[in-house]
Amino acid sequence: MTTSSLLSLGTSALYAANAQLLTTSNNIANANTPGYARQSVELATAGSAYNGSGYFGRGVTVSTVTRAANMFLAQQAVAAGSAAAADGLRRDMLSQLEKVFAGGEAGLGHAATQIFNAFADVAANPSDLAARQAVLGRLEDFASLARSSSDQIEVLQANVVHDVQGGLSEVNTLAAEMAKLNLAIAAATNRGHSPNELLDQRDELVRRIGTQVQVHTVQSADQTMAVYVGSGQTLVLGGASFKLVPQADAHDPSRIGVAIDIAGQLTQLPTPAIGEGQVAGLLQFQDNDLAEARSRLGQLVAGLGHALNSQQALGLDLQGQAGTPLFALQGPQALPAGDNQRNGDGSFVATVAIRIADPSALAASEYRLEPDTANAGQYTLTRLMDGKVFPPVNNGDTVDGFTITIGPDAPQAGDSFLLKPVSSAAAGITVVLKNPRGLAAANPVTGTVSPANTGTATIAALKVETPPANGYQALTLRFTDDAGSYALLDADNAELATGSFSAGQPIRHDGLALTLNGLPRNGDRISLVPTGHSASSNGNALRFDDMANRGLIDGITVGDSYANLLADVGVRVQGAVASADNTATVAARARAELSAEVGVNLDEEAARLIQFQQSYQAAAKLLQTSQTLFETLLGSIGR
Repeated sequence: MTTSSLLSLGTSALYAANAQLLTTSNNIANANTPGYARQSVELATAGSAYNGSGYFGRGVTVSTVTRAANMFLAQQAVAAGSAAAADGLRRDMLSQLEKVFAGGEAGLGHAATQIFNAFADVAANPSDLAARQAVLGRLEDFASLARSSSDQIEVLQANVVHDVQGGLSEVNTLAAEMAKLNLAIAAATNRGHSPNELLDQRDELVRRIGTQVQVHTVQSADQTMAVYVGSGQTLVLGGASFKLVPQADAHDPSRIGVAIDIAGQLTQLPTPAIGEGQVAGLLQFQDNDLAEARSRLGQLVAGLGHALNSQQALGLDLQGQAGTPLFALQGPQALPAGDNQRNGDGSFVATVAIRIADPSALAASEYRLEPDTANAGQYTLTRLMDGKVFPPVNNGDTVDGFTITIGPDAPQAGDSFLLKPVSSAAAGITVVLKNPRGLAAANPVTGTVSPANTGTATIAALKVETPPANGYQALTLRFTDDAGSYALLDADNAELATGSFSAGQPIRHDGLALTLNGLPRNGDRISLVPTGHSASSNGNALRFDDMANRGLIDGITVGDSYANLLADVGVRVQGAVASADNTATVAARARAELSAEVGVNLDEEAARLIQFQQSYQAAAKLLQTSQTLFETLLGSIGR
């Protein structure tokens, strides 16, 4: 072996050790750089040369610098990060929603109770204007708190829209950067070596996109990567990127959805198609949590507001007039989809209207109405709260307390309507009665037991359930035997109705309900006459007070309804917190597993640094030895 061979061997060894030292130093320098993957030098023997004594090696060559990578762990970390981002954001939004519905004395349930308590004070003294004014104050408190709660919900809705728009803008920017990186990576790969830093940057872009929307990736032979959103819509393909576009909801412009723009063609992406990520978390919060909170608030406000107005209409004010409404409520809405058929002037061909028929039967939900393609003239109604599909409905049918009216031009195939019976009730509630004298505290009918009666029957309650068809008139209830048989007579003693009294059961006629205590005897009489002096009557005020114990909201009291609302939001928050904690733990574990596989371990790099330093020193020693031999050889020739 010649000295020139020694020099060549030493030089190649020195170059290889230097490359290893540089790469290890680069690893140490980037130990905390986001997305950086550990690099290592790949060495190969330079081959060997044959002479008469055998094959002698020619040294070492540096083949390339590779980066640690694990596609499975990387995809797993991105997917886990998407889930954690969605759950974490939904938890944060629900925590804000929880603050909308205060408990205790600051809550809407307490405000409703104060209304009933104020009516109890009026019942104790019907002519007291101070007590009447207190009722108006309590009504205003309730309406103000309801509007405030609705406003806060709409602020959250506006925040959702803003954050979705921001998230999609970030995704589009990152996707465009990734498309450019794909081109650079393909060009570098064609030169024969892997562009490690570019690959690190691209993986980091994928991770950042994944925090906004769920992505799936496919890598091709030239190391370019295709990115697909959620259920498979293409976001990046080679050097091309496509945009996710915020799009207003087809029925309600205040809500937002997502579409993808491919060559100018917009394709709507349902929320489930987006999968996970912050954008999906925002949309899930909007479509489920926020929509139900809005509906449940509206259900409570509409149920109580209509009930109070109805009870007010059944009484008399201080002037002896029938009560006028206490509240003005924003009516139910039927919103057409934006792509429904239109006339030449841009108006919709088909129209649908809904009205409240039974406030106590209203459900906390919105509905989708579509023509039933299998039954002409009928419609499919889906309750969005639970997905229940009702049997085909017809024009004029009443469902869940509201009546559907189809316009003169019926909806056609492809048309749809979003029905909102209660969602907007809290937003527009106002107190329209301003004069305390207008409170209808008096019962329009007064009952009197004849002093000549021989039985023990007394009046327990006299209620007006609905306004009489023929107006209020004088009536006489006369019992015809000791078993409770009776006849109802008009002012001319003409018989209007007959029946038999049963203890505990009210006697009903033309909207009136008379409940008795004790037992009547044959010949006993009870007179029912229109109230002549409303200032001294408190019958309707007592009905108002009793409303606290009546099932006004889907069969339960107002207080219980609000308590259920608080409990529902609380359960959602607790579930979201638990889910966010779980997915955050899974995401942290996935990142840790990926980091252990491809990340930089400073202890290992420090050990390698010493190893490669020794290799460098040994290579340098080889060059020094070669130089000494060469100098010795030259010296011997000189002698």
